[in-house]
Amino acid sequence: MRLIPRPPGSREPGPSRMLYDLPQGAWERDTRFEVLEETIHWCAPRATLDAPATCLRSPAFQPQVMVDADRFAMMKRVIHSRHDALRGGPPRPLPPREGGLLQGGRLLVYFPDDSTTDGVAEMWTQGYFNVDSVPPWDAWVGMFREDPESAPQMNDYLIAWVPPAFLSSVAQGISANAEFCIQWLEDSTTMMAKHPKDPTLS
Repeated sequence: MRLIPRPPGSREPGPSRMLYDLPQGAWERDTRFEVLEETIHWCAPRATLDAPATCLRSPAFQPQVMVDADRFAMMKRVIHSRHDALRGGPPRPLPPREGGLLQGGRLLVYFPDDSTTDGVAEMWTQGYFNVDSVPPWDAWVGMFREDPESAPQMNDYLIAWVPPAFLSSVAQGISANAEFCIQWLEDSTTMMAKHPKDPTLS
């Protein structure tokens, strides 16, 4: 982990290209929509302010430690496990809520290499983020890697969906996060935040 955080402005990717994405090696719009939809269908009925640290951390999906070489395989396991669980269990309807495609929630981006493990976001969100500022794995949507012009700017990042119930506390966690390793997706300089006219990221 990097011990000295970088200011967010240094993350500007410039003319970059996506190197890796999941699932199935091609992050096409239809695939992204399907994964996001499954994420919301799994998380929305389970999100409760009574248990912020555990309600979206299903033991059956629990990933391994976020080590560089394993990040994309780890994301694939979470996505596939969630997919299988949705197909194998009884349907659970989404709570009634207007809010378009994101069902009133928002997308978050997490930069694992920028975390200093200070536990501040964990404290402000009562455990929604863990000590490394990682969002709960049930809500993970995808892992990405960009190839910026300068090698030091190369970053992996994780995108997660935040249910409406947790928007306020997550916003507080983001504000308290001094290393800028968690941001609302639309506030980031990532390529995924810049896809024009893409309803799955708006």
